[in-house]
Amino acid sequence: MKKRFLITSLLLMLAIPAFAELTVEDTISRDYLKNHGYSNAFVNTTHKLVAEHNGEAYTEPVENEMYNQPSIKFIRRLFMYLDPSLDDYSIDNHNINTTPRYDDL
Repeated sequence: MKKRFLITSLLLMLAIPAFAELTVEDTISRDYLKNHGYSNAFVNTTHKLVAEHNGEAYTEPVENEMYNQPSIKFIRRLFMYLDPSLDDYSIDNHNINTTPRYDDL
């Protein structure tokens, strides 16, 4: 009886597919990353890197159409120049030099 039960249970385990399987596309989707507590910057960086590695063009999500107007863009950049702690969402576009130079001052 125990052998039959063991064999039957093993056959059932092999016959039942695993519906909880996650693919790579599932684990890098926006919903999955947001639900697991990652920030917007991490999600955007992940999708940018995936598009880069696949050779696809990546367009970043536009915050608001209002920010594309030239006068508002100028005011935002002026405030970003005056207050360097404001984020301009260009963290991936920096060329970070680790050696000190004269223009660091």
